[in-house]
Amino acid sequence: MSNTTSLIKHPTAEILRRLLVHSDGRDKFLKIIQYFGKIILWLHVKNNKSKYPKLYHRLIAMTSQFSNTRKIIRLAHFLEPYADFKEYVTGARYSSSTVIPYEKVVYYSGFINSVTGILNDIFDDLYCLGKIGILDRSVAKRAEPIAIKLWFINIVFDIHEIIFRIWLLNEKTKKSKEKLSENDLKKLKDKKHWLYISLVKLTMDFGFCGYDLFELSFSDGVQAMTGFVAGILSFHKLWVKETSIV
Repeated sequence: MSNTTSLIKHPTAEILRRLLVHSDGRDKFLKIIQYFGKIILWLHVKNNKSKYPKLYHRLIAMTSQFSNTRKIIRLAHFLEPYADFKEYVTGARYSSSTVIPYEKVVYYSGFINSVTGILNDIFDDLYCLGKIGILDRSVAKRAEPIAIKLWFINIVFDIHEIIFRIWLLNEKTKKSKEKLSENDLKKLKDKKHWLYISLVKLTMDFGFCGYDLFELSFSDGVQAMTGFVAGILSFHKLWVKETSIV
């Protein structure tokens, strides 16, 4: 979660090239374009189909195909939460804090989150493979609602952990403000900044996923805007991280 504040300058084209080499970078880049297209559809084009017939169909095709492409890019993503799960099982992420008892709650909820993360990605993969026709389409139909529920659980656990970490940093700053150097305070401020960025992104995911989970349909703009903002924030984090690499 921590990001360096002293960024190394690289040409913009080089940073973009580095990001698009990696699947996560491509996924977030396509996500921004996909949901920007959905925003255009929501705000203007959808209500003016006769005025922009070609643009409407092309935007629909783009958002649909980019959605499928992103799901294909993320196939086997369960390996990421599995790495977290392995750390919990092996004790590499063991928390033994006696100063803050609630940290135990956060630790065990993180363990549960790693399990639901694996299951979520597996059902996402089943949905993707069913949707593109590799598996029977009935598989996609059955897997989708399960994947949505699991993702919602992940988001809730992630928000819970982020809020706790922000609180922990605030407490640490209050108790040790006079003892900490200016550089240490700057590092704490930087960590808090990125935690807030993550919290906003997760709030967008919460709104996006909740819209599907509770089968809402009052506005296409909800998922268009939340998906776009979440994509921007995720890509921004990746961009900053890439600029810190020599």
